[in-house]
Order: sequence, then structure tokens, then C-alpha cells
Amino acid sequence: RPCCCSTLLARLLCMCRRVPAEPALRIVVSTWNVAQTAPPAEGLGEWLGAGAGADIHAVALQEVVELDSALSYCRCCAGGGLSRQAAAWEAAVSAELGSLERVASLQLVGMVLLVYVSPSLAPHVAVEAQLAGTGPLRFGNKGAVAATLLFKGSSLTFLCCHLAAGKKGPHRRNAEFHEVMRRLRLGVLDQRREGGAISTDPALSGRQLLVWCGDFNYRLSLPNEEARSLA
Repeated sequence: RPCCCSTLLARLLCMCRRVPAEPALRIVVSTWNVAQTAPPAEGLGEWLGAGAGADIHAVALQEVVELDSALSYCRCCAGGGLSRQAAAWEAAVSAELGSLERVASLQLVGMVLLVYVSPSLAPHVAVEAQLAGTGPLRFGNKGAVAATLLFKGSSLTFLCCHLAAGKKGPHRRNAEFHEVMRRLRLGVLDQRREGGAISTDPALSGRQLLVWCGDFNYRLSLPNEEARSLA
């Protein structure tokens, strides 16, 4: 009946008004190809925007170690943990983001991904890490590292990527992009855990965020001034 529907609708609207809205999250993402250099002595505060009051801060670094060094491959790929260079960058970043808690620290040769969250969020966040090397023999001199955070039924994935360099056209970079997409499971996560692993749940696919950042190595074949005028 119209009157019953109107009454039910009114009750539903009243119930919705009583449900507090989830506060918006402030997310900051910083990315930098550091070209095998050490963290600057003056610190990283200006670059990171440490005073931004972020709830989640993801830091993506590329070329943290020398990509041509076989020793770098062995150090980074055999046994986990961070290399000496990556640990120095992590310490420098953590010093600037002292009010946040680190929930992810990943390295694949030259790529490093650090993710920090506020202390109020940390107990409620589950994390899944993934790696996909695409360079020669898939050592990982190119490719991607990704961390997916599950928070209150929502999935937030931060992906640090470094694609093929050189003036060989975009086809290699396009191919590596598609390889990363194929090899990494970038779907959302379920809060259920099976044997300690986080399982996927397509039902949550409407509540996800994917942030893809890094050094894509795409180039504009235009003079500098012309490219700037078109930007």
C-alpha cells in the first residue's frame, strides 16, 4: 500500500541518518627514481610532505641499487629483507613519517615499496605483498612490487613499477605492463583468512582502489619547449 511504503521509506531514511558516515582517508603517494644515490643529508621532509597529516602514505622508489650488478641481484632476491641501500632509504623515510606505522616494506632488486598507516588504522589493516620481475631472466631489474591493504571491506593496492628503458618504442613497456597485470593478482581481498593467507572475494570488487606509480620510462619525441607548451 502507498501509505505502508511511505512509512517504510521514512523509517529507512531515519535509520540511514543514524548510521555515522565513515570518515574520509587522506592518502599520500610519493615516487622517486633515486638513481642509486643515498638519501639526502638534509632529510626527506619536504619531498614526503611529512606535515600533510596522511592516514596512509605509500613511498615508491626505483633504482635503489645498481641494476647492472649481479651482486645486487643475489643480495635482493635470495633470502628476503632489504639490501643495505634500501634499508638506508627506509630509515630516512621512517624518520620523517615517525607518527605513522610501517605495515609493508618490499624490495625487488632496485624497486622498493614502503607503506605506512596511522596508529588508529594499523590494527585493522591486513596486508598482502606481491612481486613480479620482468627483466632478463625475470631477475626483477624491471617489473613491479605491490602491497594490498584490506581495511573495513575495502581494498587499497599500491603498486611500484619500473618499466623497460631505452628508445626502443613503447612496445616493450606496453608488454611489461601487460605482463605485470597478468602475473599479479590485483583483485580485492576478503577479510577471511585460509591457512594464514588472504583469499580473494569478487563480491567486494566495487570497493577498491589501485594506485599505480613509479618510473614508466615512456618518452615524448618532441623538443623540450614544444612538449612543455602542450602540457
